[in-house]
Amino acid sequence: MKSLLFLGILVTSSVWAADEAADRASVEATVSALNTAPSSNIFTADFPKAAELKALRDQAASEGVAIRSSAGTLVISREPMGEAAWYPALATSAFAPRFVTRSVTFTTPETAVVIAVYERPFLPQKTPVLLVLRQEGSDWRIASFRVISEAQTKVR
Repeated sequence: MKSLLFLGILVTSSVWAADEAADRASVEATVSALNTAPSSNIFTADFPKAAELKALRDQAASEGVAIRSSAGTLVISREPMGEAAWYPALATSAFAPRFVTRSVTFTTPETAVVIAVYERPFLPQKTPVLLVLRQEGSDWRIASFRVISEAQTKVR
């Protein structure tokens, strides 16, 4: 009898682990979809922070001047005594600003909290962000977005 109970728990936990791995991959795919032109289908219907997200992406574009040519891209930061960075044409897309997932925590089976950073390779600072994703049907959608300080991303 005890072995049947143990077997039931073992099977249930392995099924949950498989579902969690698939959900984690879907959550990370949704966050990486922000790196392309975000479409409205990755956000919940009541997503309130579209303007803040757009401002973050626009701020990144305004912090440096990019001069593009067929040979590559020269990026000059706007800071006093700013630095210039040269990116050859073959590697230009690898150096585009992007969201990178640091951690995914499932608070419920239908809700995930994601800590990510918005990296701008030609600038030293990274902007940490907190995303809350909700599962709607089989898709994960962004329900909330907030820029946070680096100190809030540390695990204690």
